This record gives sequence, structure tokens and C-alpha cells, in this order.
Amino acid sequence: MWYKLTNTNMKKKNVCLLVLLLSGTLSYAQSNSTLTAPQVPCNGTADDVTGIYTDHTKTKYGSAILKGTAAEKTTMLKNLIAIEKLEEASRKDFKLTGCVARVSFASWGNSEYGKYIYSRYGYQLGVYQYVCHVTEHLPKIVDEYITVFRVEANPYIAIGTKAGGTGEFSINGQIRYEIPVEAKEGASFENDKKNKPSNVSQYISESDMLANRSNDYKNKHADFLKIINGDGYTENWMSGSKYDKLSADSYTRIDRRYLITKPGVPLLVPVSRKQYLEDMLQYLEIEKANFLYSHAQMVKSYVNETADWAKKKMALLEQDLMDYPKIYEAKKSKLNDLLANQKSEWLQKQAVVDNNNRTYDAKKRLENLGKFYDAEDEYTSALYVLNSAYFKASNGQPTKPLFMEVQFRYESGKGKGFSTRLIRNFEKNFDMNTLKKMVE
Repeated sequence: MWYKLTNTNMKKKNVCLLVLLLSGTLSYAQSNSTLTAPQVPCNGTADDVTGIYTDHTKTKYGSAILKGTAAEKTTMLKNLIAIEKLEEASRKDFKLTGCVARVSFASWGNSEYGKYIYSRYGYQLGVYQYVCHVTEHLPKIVDEYITVFRVEANPYIAIGTKAGGTGEFSINGQIRYEIPVEAKEGASFENDKKNKPSNVSQYISESDMLANRSNDYKNKHADFLKIINGDGYTENWMSGSKYDKLSADSYTRIDRRYLITKPGVPLLVPVSRKQYLEDMLQYLEIEKANFLYSHAQMVKSYVNETADWAKKKMALLEQDLMDYPKIYEAKKSKLNDLLANQKSEWLQKQAVVDNNNRTYDAKKRLENLGKFYDAEDEYTSALYVLNSAYFKASNGQPTKPLFMEVQFRYESGKGKGFSTRLIRNFEKNFDMNTLKKMVE
């Protein structure tokens, strides 16, 4: 996401709202390029004043910094201009009013999908509302946009859902051991974390995939399937709710998302119970090594202390060091028993497990190990991984769109006609099939 805050005369509470909304996002370099709204009389609203459109050659922002070789930059620019032309064509018979619509391009290095690496870059159409100045009665351009249309090639996918029973834990409720799940700590940790991470660290849950893409709690799984199969769109209601009773003047701000994917091949595939149990056996060796590493670091902190509190800490550490091997062996035995004795039908079902935040107590985690559920909910995660059949080698084409994410954040309500008209025109006229051809 690509916003840049600028100075504004908006009321303080609106600025605070925007800061909260826009925090943590990617941004472009801001330039001093400005536009002036048409100097025509207005009264209360400027929604019907003729709009202004500027393409990527007249961006409000600094020149797009596309990262890569000269050939890669050329390919990215070609693809971004093609997207720009698609959007322009969708408005061939559309009259832009009540706003300034400004195009900009950007890239952010690479997205890594397992061992496959693709360039991440995108197109943006930021839409800045006109408002009618209360005393001058002339249109002014709001400094910030809320309505925005984006198309991103090779977007980021959040990987790292911590399945129940992994990560930090305590043994006797006194000391928390920090347990990285990706690899064994030590001199090769960073290299192993990047190049051969543990299987459990590669999990993705439905909730992670829907973050910022959908908050429709009644249709969570259906929206997840839309996302991974590139089938239709999802919506995240940022202001208002689709289940509220709304009037014509009710203000809503909605973030709509489409994923454009290769037909017939899902982005993610489920993790079976069998795979989860085998992955947990791999993780158990990482946990053992990292427990000993974390334990040794804590001992160094207290070993030379003579105060009573330090002696108590050392006693707890000694007890934990005695208790952990029993927990480790019990976990290992339980995992192996499930793999050996459960029927094939049971093992091939999808792994739906406790969320990692249920408990940090190692003994309770041992009790819960091997428990599976029917579907993801607030307290459980259905586990998936990247589909290797989809994320195949780039064949020397890292700038090719492997898949795309289309975002249209729009507003409705009093004074937001400019935004509502744009989304309705997009629904009717934007050529999504051409985007699909770009990823095939």
C-alpha cells in the first residue's frame, strides 16, 4: 500500500483518522507538483465540477524508481503502462467530476515465494476529492486521498502462521523461553532461516490470507477460496458494515480486492494432518536446540549474581533443564504414535489446529498435541502452504506477473458521488480479462 501524508487543513480528528488508516504503508517520494481545481463557482459541494486526470508522466509524486536491471525496468514499465491504458479505456465514455485522479508507478524489490523470486511492482490511481471552500465558494483539492485504485504484480503473501505448540513456551510457569521456529539458533541461523527454513514456519492460515482483504465473518471460508482461486472479489469494510442498515447518506469506506491468478491452479494447498505431524517432528529438534540455546543465555545472565532473586532464577533454570527432556520425549512419542496408528483417511484430512496463543505452558501444549478440528475459527487455524505447482521457476523472467492483486478502495455517502461513480464504472467497463492474460 502506497500512501504519503502531506500537510493539510483538515480538522485534527480527520488527520488522526488518516494517520491510523495509513500507518505502516509503503510510500512514494513526494514532489512539489501541484494542481489547481477549476476556478468555477460552487456552493456547498464541488462534486459536479469537471475533474482532472494525470497519467504517470505527470505524477504528483517523484519519478517512479523501478528496481532491477535495465531490461527488467523496461519490462516493468511496459506492463505498468499497459495497466494504465486499461484503466483509461474503462473511462472512455465516463465523465470524471468532483476529483483529481493521478497515476503513479512504484516497485519494491522482490517477492519471495519459497525458492522462487519475482519482482514486485505496481500501478496506482489516487483520487483526490474536490471540496467547496466555505468562504471563497471555489473548488479546492483535498491533500489526501482515500479512494484509490491499484494493481500490484507479484504481491506479498504473509507466511508464518504459528501453529499451536510452536514458538515461545514456559515449563513451570516462571520463565519464558524464546524459541525461533524457522531454524536452529547459532552461527548459521540467518542463512538457514532464509535458505532452508523449517516446514512449520512456512504455514499460512485463512485469517492471514484474508487480512485487509475481507472482514465478512459470515463468509470467511468462501472469501478465502475466492482469494486463492482468483474467483471474484472480497471486501473489507473499513467504515460501516455490510450487515448494518444503511441509508443513502450513510458513510462507508470499503476496500475491495481481486486476485488475478492462473486458471485452475490455486495459490495455496492444504497441509494434511500427516504432513503437520511430520513437520512437528522436524520442529521438535529445532525446539530442543533452541531451548538449550535460550537456557544457556539465561544462565549466563544469572550465574555470577549472588542476590536471592538470582539464586531463585538459577534454581528454576536447573529444574527446567531437568524437566524439558521428559516433555521432549513425550511429544516425540505422541507424534510417532499418531503417524503409526491412525488410519490413512484420518491422516489425509486437513490440519486445523489450535492457534499459537492458546497457551504458553509446555505441559498443556503436550496435552493438546495431535488434537485437530473441522474448520478454522477464532481459536483455530486451518493450515496451508504455497502451491509448488503454481510457484514454479521464473525461467529468467522475474518481472513477469506470476499473479496480481487488484484493489479498489471506494467511498459512498453524502458528498462521495465522485468515488461511487468511479467504482460503478470500474465494475461495468474495466477489462479484467486482459489482466488475466498477463499472468497466463
